[in-house]
Amino acid sequence: MNPLNIAFLIGNAALTWNSIMLALGILVAVVVSGILVKKRGAYKDLALDACIIGIPAGLIGGRLFSALSGKIAFSAFFDLTQNGLNLPGALLFIGVGITIWLRIKKISVDEAFDILTPGTFFGLAVGRWSDFFLCDGLGAQVGENMPKFFPLVTFTPQYFSDGATVAYAVFFLDFLVCFALGLTALLMKDRKNGRAYRLPIILYLFAEFILEWMRVEWPEVGVTREIVFGEVRFNQIVLMTLLLFFTGLSLYRAKHPISVPIPDTELKPNEEEPDKAEEQPEEAPPAEADTEAEEHAEEAPAAEADAEAEQPVEASNGGEGDAE
Repeated sequence: MNPLNIAFLIGNAALTWNSIMLALGILVAVVVSGILVKKRGAYKDLALDACIIGIPAGLIGGRLFSALSGKIAFSAFFDLTQNGLNLPGALLFIGVGITIWLRIKKISVDEAFDILTPGTFFGLAVGRWSDFFLCDGLGAQVGENMPKFFPLVTFTPQYFSDGATVAYAVFFLDFLVCFALGLTALLMKDRKNGRAYRLPIILYLFAEFILEWMRVEWPEVGVTREIVFGEVRFNQIVLMTLLLFFTGLSLYRAKHPISVPIPDTELKPNEEEPDKAEEQPEEAPPAEADTEAEEHAEEAPAAEADAEAEQPVEASNGGEGDAE
């Protein structure tokens, strides 16, 4: 085992730094997503549930695509002691798994991924440092007369035997890309129809497609970059397929946006029920008219009773006059 990768030895078992960095990356993704959930008032368990679904889905996808690319044998699919976790395959299965879960829970996919994307990129940025301890994600060997500055240049498997062989750190460029896209997804103001997460994902897939050409095969750590068509590698085919899908989805959403009803809490008091606001002045006069009609109806019997009471008095007065 690479001595740089050993964090602690517990008997015959070793706790590795790359495992710690991967766990730290997951923790960062959950914490950032949890903060955004509270800030935007979304489903409170979104970050935790996405983590519970995403970890096993990503593990299955990463191992499957590693086997398809030839990095590990299919017989070693469940042998986690063998290094092999294809990142494009892992991300694909994570995205599909979370999407299915969101559909079942009837949660908006665009709103959910808008919240999860910044934390995911920050988590990927942290997790990329696992390649430093694995001596993976390396570029070409640095020449003797070339400047050697860490972290642009890092260790190779041979360095621990000859003390001189170093290579360009492509994983550090990955780290910069993921961190920048995390900030982009976090600070974007246009969040309609999922633009805040689709644009960073498209940029990420394109950047990874380019960086894949910069990675060099180092058989000492079991790193293989299988070439499928000419200079195109297996990972690049996966990345290009995903890139075309998200680009097509963005163009479709631009022409067919999803109309979201405005919540009542965002409306002004005068705008909540415009029909009722207009009806109230019209209803007041009929109410007053009904009150006046009732008062007249009560006064009419009283007036008639007074008139009837006065008639006998006038009759008696008339009779006395005649007698005189």
